[in-house]
Parts: sequence; C-alpha cells; structure tokens
Amino acid sequence: MKSGLILKELEQLSGQQIRDLKRLEISDQQMEFGGSFKRSIDECLSGAPSAIRGLGIVFDSAPIGLVVLKRPPLSPAWAPEDTVTLHGLKIDVRWQGKGYGKAAFSGAMALCKSIWPDAKQLALTVDAENEVALSLYKSFGMTDSGPVHRGRIGLEHRLQIPLG
Repeated sequence: MKSGLILKELEQLSGQQIRDLKRLEISDQQMEFGGSFKRSIDECLSGAPSAIRGLGIVFDSAPIGLVVLKRPPLSPAWAPEDTVTLHGLKIDVRWQGKGYGKAAFSGAMALCKSIWPDAKQLALTVDAENEVALSLYKSFGMTDSGPVHRGRIGLEHRLQIPLG
C-alpha cells in the first residue's frame, strides 16, 4: 500500500473525518455513475454490516476517498451469493491521478476476505467508456465476465477476480 495511506472502516473514523469525507468532491461524470460521497456514506452507515461496508481511504489522517463493498441482499442481482461487489471507489478530485485509487483497490481486495471469509470472488461493474478504470482493474488480474451489458446509466463491463 502507498506510504501513509490506510483503509479504515467508517465506524473507525472520527466524527470530523466522516464530516470531511462527506465534503469530498468528484467530477460530475463520476457523480452520475457512483453518486456523492455523502450518499454512499449514509448508505453504508445505515446498512447491516453483514451486507455493506464502507472503507474510508485515509492519507496521513485526512480522508481522501471511499470504497463501498456489498454482499447479498444489497449486491446487484447478477452477483452470485459468494461474491463481494465493489461500488463507488471514489478519490477526491485533488488526489486523483497519483496512485491512491490503485493502492485503495489493492487494500480493499485484501480486506474483502478478512471481512467476509466465505466470499469466493470480488466483482464490479465499470462504464464501458472508462478506459482508465478498465486498465486499472485488469492490471490486478480481473477478467471480464462476458459481453458488455446495459447498465443503469449506459454500457458497462462486469469484472471479477477470485479472492485468495
């Protein structure tokens, strides 16, 4: 993991860190696909820990992003029961392009198995036009589960990787 970067479950963050996390910003296009930081945090904190977890991406004690992980019944209908789905990996616009998203994804993959030991794979969807994200996820060994699908916003790939 990138030096100074840690992932912490939202419940482990201070009240100030949660408030700071809710104020982070992403581009309008990212907002359209993944929603706001505030919406994602509220969803995580109001959901059952057995089905949803929010991981704050923290650099030197300052929140810079968020990862949301889900299990059934909150994961999408296409996801098998033994799968963790990743939603809304978000990095604040001021921190994007510096490797923090890659480091956070790596950390989230590692935490999936410790949070849900029975999970067999990690899966996610990514906009078919998002070449940067596709390249990132495939660099970790994620494979496309088949043809491009019509998603909520547009065409998307479903990627998956076994959890070791």
